[in-house]
Amino acid sequence: MAKHMGLIGCSIVVVLSLLFAASEAARYNVGDRFGWSVPPNETFYSDWASSKTFIVGDTLVFNWTGNQNVADVPMADYNNCSTDAITFTGSPNRTVFMITLLYPGPRYFICTVDDHCARGQKFSINVEWPFSSGPSPSARPPSYSSAPSPSFGV
Repeated sequence: MAKHMGLIGCSIVVVLSLLFAASEAARYNVGDRFGWSVPPNETFYSDWASSKTFIVGDTLVFNWTGNQNVADVPMADYNNCSTDAITFTGSPNRTVFMITLLYPGPRYFICTVDDHCARGQKFSINVEWPFSSGPSPSARPPSYSSAPSPSFGV
């Protein structure tokens, strides 16, 4: 019996490994070749994001020159181009800033320099679980350090 439990446990690990390998995370260059800058029109980044599906584990790469930055903000600050509750920001002195999407749900990104946000340097996305059977979008995944490790009978 114990021998069969070990075999079942190994089978589960192999199946899960194959599933996660099949859902390889993507890397998106925000704005594609245009990069992260004041756009030519106010819907440029919204149009860019609308053609993509973002999943947990994907990475957003912000490339810029000059005085730019990026902030992850709540929806109200996104709608008003407000910088009252910035979650994180990339420095104006950097030319590349990467963000890995670690949990599902809506995300809102803006540039906080001058009037860049009001001129369209912002976009929102909805991050999804890689598999449709995942937890609800409002659920945050548990910390890896607190997750129990599986044990199998020997």
